[in-house]
Amino acid sequence: MDETCSAMGTISLLSGQPKEGVSVEARSESKGYYEETRTDSLGSYRLRGLIPDTMYIIKVVAKEEWESTRVERASPEFVSVWVGAEDIKGLDFVVFEQPEVTIMSGHVEGNGISELQSYLVIEVKSATEPYKIASVLPLPLSHFFQIRDLPKAKHLVQLLYSLPSSSKRFESEIIEVDLEKQAQIHVGPLRFKIKESHHKQDLTPAPVFPLIVGVCVIVLFISMPRLKDLYQSTVASSPGTTTVKKELRKPILRKKTF
Repeated sequence: MDETCSAMGTISLLSGQPKEGVSVEARSESKGYYEETRTDSLGSYRLRGLIPDTMYIIKVVAKEEWESTRVERASPEFVSVWVGAEDIKGLDFVVFEQPEVTIMSGHVEGNGISELQSYLVIEVKSATEPYKIASVLPLPLSHFFQIRDLPKAKHLVQLLYSLPSSSKRFESEIIEVDLEKQAQIHVGPLRFKIKESHHKQDLTPAPVFPLIVGVCVIVLFISMPRLKDLYQSTVASSPGTTTVKKELRKPILRKKTF
């Protein structure tokens, strides 16, 4: 048969926004005919080559190779049409998208990681607001990690060492990840280093001198009573010194005569 017909319609989201790249098919179960197309930037589609005098089922289909569409279901689920001699218009569908899940995975590398593993923590924070911590995760034994459902934004990923040490300095790489551009991404290797800290705080004369003076003053203040007793005992035992005793003058009683 030389003449064929078309079926036309639009695909949009529940908000009314046209949905581009959605696959639509027309299938005749009784005769085995099949046609397929995709929506354009306006959400419009046109199924060509439909055979007249044939019953077709028109429906939205999800294609695994077209992951960007993320269509979960459509309403109506399908439309049955009888194709006659003319084109069919107004076959519109509303589609519902699958919620996009963010997944960030990665792995960690560094010297002595097996010994330090229980003290390593993965921290994810906002790149624009570093004080906002999005996730904190202890490093798994496999040294691989996966974090789901992070906000779709830019994040900073780094390692933290939870065991404080004055003799060692922990340094971690910081990796920026943009989950808004790519919702599922693998980062790494995320590397770290442990360095010996050779920094020692040396005492300089400036702070030490006031400290010595202060200690001497305190010691002198405490020992003053003992020094006084020592001085008196020394003076008392020295030769050539005489002890002057003062006699107490008794009061003179006077009698009154009347």
